[in-house]
Amino acid sequence: MRLAGRYELIERLAEGGMAEVWLATSHGDAGFTRRVAIKQLFPRQHDAMFERMFLDEARLTSRLHHQAIVSILDFGVERGRPFQVLEFIDGYDAWRLWKWGLAQDKRLSLGLALHICAQVGHALHFAHCAVDDAGAPLNIVHRDVSPQNVLLSRAGDVKLSDFGIAFAEGRLEKTVGGIARGKPAYMAPEQAVRGAMDGRTDVFALGCVLHALLTGESALRDENSLVDLLAGVELSLEPTIPDDVREVIARAVRRDKAARFETAEELALTCATLATKYLPGDARTALSAWVRSVTPELPVKLAATPQLVAQKKPTRVWPFVALAVVAALTVTGVGAAMRTEEAVAPMPEPVASPPVVTKKVEPIAEVAKPVVEDKPVVKAKPAPVAQKKFGVLAVGGERLLRGEVKLDGRVLGVAPARFDVEVGTHQLEVLLPSGEKVGPRAVTVGTQHTALAPLYLLE
Repeated sequence: MRLAGRYELIERLAEGGMAEVWLATSHGDAGFTRRVAIKQLFPRQHDAMFERMFLDEARLTSRLHHQAIVSILDFGVERGRPFQVLEFIDGYDAWRLWKWGLAQDKRLSLGLALHICAQVGHALHFAHCAVDDAGAPLNIVHRDVSPQNVLLSRAGDVKLSDFGIAFAEGRLEKTVGGIARGKPAYMAPEQAVRGAMDGRTDVFALGCVLHALLTGESALRDENSLVDLLAGVELSLEPTIPDDVREVIARAVRRDKAARFETAEELALTCATLATKYLPGDARTALSAWVRSVTPELPVKLAATPQLVAQKKPTRVWPFVALAVVAALTVTGVGAAMRTEEAVAPMPEPVASPPVVTKKVEPIAEVAKPVVEDKPVVKAKPAPVAQKKFGVLAVGGERLLRGEVKLDGRVLGVAPARFDVEVGTHQLEVLLPSGEKVGPRAVTVGTQHTALAPLYLLE
């Protein structure tokens, strides 16, 4: 199967609620070929908002030519389905690799974690300083910096992906009022309450990423941490982190933007300096060796596959499952396709059956059988049961702290919190401790609202 006459789809790498990603070959003149990744919206997604966001993502990322940012090479529409052509990354996201390393007792070293964050910091600074054709600042804020959106290749490259929800001047699709976008565990307080954001918002997220790569969890561990942070209590960091590194993280994740690193470049340079202390030798070579050591040796198939089969129904919570894409399959994620095969756990050995004990049964006297007229047995068909679909709704923000959350008149809990809500339009209201009532207001929850990308309603 080909797109735009020159992109040959080879193998589906992953799919999510809104899009699928394919390994593909780009064909040019004189036998030129190049391996690329294709991300294409599903045919059932005809929402104009998603299409605008998809186009925004392509237009924005196409301006960002940096060695540590995944490149978008082309954009098109095939049979009404928009698609992006992405740089193919032979690797995985940092979070999956971190977990693989942990399972094999090959944890990511302190020096490599600092090196990775230094590269991401340089990429962010480049994006923050980007300008349009007239030289006017684009004022880009990534808003979704996380280990899942940092790709590490087998060659030792570090690539920042997924500018799908980035803020920038000139976007076609603006953030809907009352909705904050991003992953809660990496979301700066001003982002959570829909305040004014700038490059320091991404600095906060990168500080959380560094903490996660060193400890397995973000500095912003849960909703309670956010509540405390909004109340003015700084985040508590893992005490086993060396003092000089912990000081860097602490400065990056300050509640007050003015107290953080002024730019992502300043944070990047600080991380790079510390990396040389904890990582002797060439960092890129060391990163390549670590990625290869924890990655299963599963080569990508290059043989063409048959035509697309019927689309599988997307799972409700997928971001931790898709291997080949780093948030590439969120509603608007850019991502970059990578290897998708994962080592499959062997089937468990069959359990020996217990010996069968036979018991002699004495024959019983034959009893005359009543004569029954043969009639066809008609089995009643059970009525089909409609399966309910759910999405995730997150309610919080400084104003709503400790407010009682009601949905359609039913009490769900106390803000801030996340709730599994049946897909559809509901009436949401929050009763504040002061007695003031916020709402009711209509909210529409869909299957695309997952644990990592919920529908946010914050005040």
